[in-house]
Amino acid sequence: MKIIRNTMPISDLYHKMKSSDLTINRRYQRSKGLWPNNARTYFIDTILNDFPFPKVVLRDIVNLKTRKTNREIIDGQQRLTTIRDYIDNKFKLSSVSQLFKGLFFDDLDEMYQANFLSYEVSIDLVTSATEEEILEIFRRINSYTLPLNKAEQRHAAYQGEFKWFINSLTERMTPFFENYKVLSLRDISRMMDADLITECCQIIQDGVENRSALKLDKLYKRYNVAFEEKHRVKEKMLMSFAFLKDNFYELFEMYKVPSYQFYSIMGALIYNRYGFPDSKGDFSDIRTTGTFCNNVNLSRDELIRMFAEVDEKQEDGKYSEFVKASISTTHGYKHRVKRIQVLIRALQI
Repeated sequence: MKIIRNTMPISDLYHKMKSSDLTINRRYQRSKGLWPNNARTYFIDTILNDFPFPKVVLRDIVNLKTRKTNREIIDGQQRLTTIRDYIDNKFKLSSVSQLFKGLFFDDLDEMYQANFLSYEVSIDLVTSATEEEILEIFRRINSYTLPLNKAEQRHAAYQGEFKWFINSLTERMTPFFENYKVLSLRDISRMMDADLITECCQIIQDGVENRSALKLDKLYKRYNVAFEEKHRVKEKMLMSFAFLKDNFYELFEMYKVPSYQFYSIMGALIYNRYGFPDSKGDFSDIRTTGTFCNNVNLSRDELIRMFAEVDEKQEDGKYSEFVKASISTTHGYKHRVKRIQVLIRALQI
């Protein structure tokens, strides 16, 4: 067995598929048609924006009767059939693609069509391989994948409006998470940024909840077909995030603010400006002000003092309640409520 690593333009791959010089081996490929339109759109948008995607693995097969070499797909069926179908105008791009929404391939400007067809796909070409070796390659490709965590399972299971809404927010917010170490790169690679953003959206829709994968699953399911409130939720999320990032960045520069504290600060900002559902009455005695913060400078200094006590684990200081709620069971409902209550009051001084 020999493996040749190279690249091939989409135009060549397309013509090989159309002429049946490149085929799918059904014995070890999944059935076609597994990707819904939003997933196909996101993949095509990846190419149109010149982002990379994982390599495709092909196999050379020599037909001794015809003395012709054909190729079959070992790994990459969904990617290549999606490319072929888009060039053939079999589907148009959904709203998941911000720049190319509603466009068939033929609707693209000629420059984008040319760039799409000339996009170089990374290829591993397997030659002189036995059936046993091909099956072993396929088994190994699939065995390298880590078991999906809850966030990844959720993101894979749902392909409707809410999933892609969250995806659009990660593009805006994740660079901040990375820059200020709210989440590690490993966490981000395992989609914990999407998980955190989903929980912040949950505050807007349902109020404060304990951390629960099941409840987040229900949120995705509830809005999988349609998410009519997405513009309202998006505005609240991005306005709150913009205020946090523009006015409290010094807090993030001075102290490590982990994801559960980011959730708490966002919760306090959202409540102070917009309010949120409070079925248990935990916030009934705290008024909303219609603004994120009464006095930015005073509140910023207050937050810095609070996080200094958390950093030093001062359980008997001025902010003892906040400290205690920040050093154990940080995702439990009771401690989430306490942190947000204290933070709201800090924003209202």
